[in-house]
Amino acid sequence: MTLSRIAGAAYLLDKSAGISSRRTASKVAKHWGYRKFGHAGTLDPDATGLLIVLMGKATRLSRFFLSARKTYSFGIELGIRTDTDDTSGNILERKPVPNIMENDLRRVAGNFTGNIKQKVPDYSAVKIDGRRAYSMAREGLKPSTPVRDVYAENWKLEKFLGSKVHFSVTVSSGTYIRAFARDIGNELGTGGAAFDIRRTSVGAFSVEEASRENDNGRSMLSMSEILREYDRMMLDEEQSQTVLHGGKLKGKLVGTVALLDKDDNLLAIAEGDGNILKPLCVFTGC
Repeated sequence: MTLSRIAGAAYLLDKSAGISSRRTASKVAKHWGYRKFGHAGTLDPDATGLLIVLMGKATRLSRFFLSARKTYSFGIELGIRTDTDDTSGNILERKPVPNIMENDLRRVAGNFTGNIKQKVPDYSAVKIDGRRAYSMAREGLKPSTPVRDVYAENWKLEKFLGSKVHFSVTVSSGTYIRAFARDIGNELGTGGAAFDIRRTSVGAFSVEEASRENDNGRSMLSMSEILREYDRMMLDEEQSQTVLHGGKLKGKLVGTVALLDKDDNLLAIAEGDGNILKPLCVFTGC
């Protein structure tokens, strides 16, 4: 575990509002003495909640989080439409909010359940002809942002008071919560903008495990602990040497498998087909 911790680690951070994911991840990495860092899933500067900061060789694990489902809680202020699709943006239009019932909200949320199409907000980091969409939007241009296939489930109406609604939802990677606020508001005929966006989980990781500070050892995970969602296989010395030299192993496991030594250090990640385990990436020299 010591070797794995030195080579790389992850930190479960409860990100504060008002700071970018990149900047807050850099502060975590600096505290723990890592120069190389990244994070699994970007949060908007105004959003809070779980940010998985990957450090050292753990940055190589980011692709194993890309498909993880994420759960958010968020508010929608009905009756306004903004250029950023959240309440931090410039108000483009105001509309009266009629007498909307809770059943209306649940019905509309149901329209955004399952596999759906979602238009990426103008203020986003996607590139249009080599430029970030938000950069074009700030210049008063209308970026032609793409429409993406996304997935949403487990909609819950948490609170409804006046023109303000609070939902929670679980979504696929690449989904914009701000876009849900925009689109739900449009379906209700009132317009809508998001506020208080908070990510509460990423895959098997919960914000309850995270820390708001950068120095909480209980929120630090070794490289083997980062992959707790996946099957694990403990290797003997001979198997370890085979894997570290890029060799395949016999094994009945199917899918992504974490290969560990006797001390629980992560040696490699393999793909199993039920007969053979083929290493996808090897952490030699860890």
